[in-house]
Amino acid sequence: MKLELGLVNIGQAIEAAAEGIQDRLATDRIALKVDIEPNIGAFIGDERRVVQVLYNLLANAVGFSPHDATVTISAHRSEHSVVFAVTDAGPGIPAEMRDKVFNWFESHSHGSRHRGAGLGLSLVRSFVELHGGRVRVDSTVGRGTTVTCDFPIDQTAHRNAAE
Repeated sequence: MKLELGLVNIGQAIEAAAEGIQDRLATDRIALKVDIEPNIGAFIGDERRVVQVLYNLLANAVGFSPHDATVTISAHRSEHSVVFAVTDAGPGIPAEMRDKVFNWFESHSHGSRHRGAGLGLSLVRSFVELHGGRVRVDSTVGRGTTVTCDFPIDQTAHRNAAE
């Protein structure tokens, strides 16, 4: 895969991803809380793939959250990256399953409304790593899950290192 690099407006990327899950939010009575730094700006990346990452994370979080819950998406800048995090109030992921959440076609509903082929988090990791970033999953059984994606701000440095 090749990235189509350009300027990614962080606020607009979150809005575009959130737009894709509005029906599910309403149907499942789930509130979406957006927590981004004021004037967070933009970074260099593949906008279409960044939006897909955020959409997959949000769709996953909504699928695993109970009715009347809140899903949170946040974004902030660190010195070298833009950090997105999506937190749900779902059942959490048992420790022995955490290594499998990124496997292609692995899908475990754990009693949730989540359905799918199990591609969501696999694509998330592929697209984030293609940008030179990384993904982490923090989860507590019975309390929910947070998936965090770090995208490097300087794609030029990443490309030079890769070559």
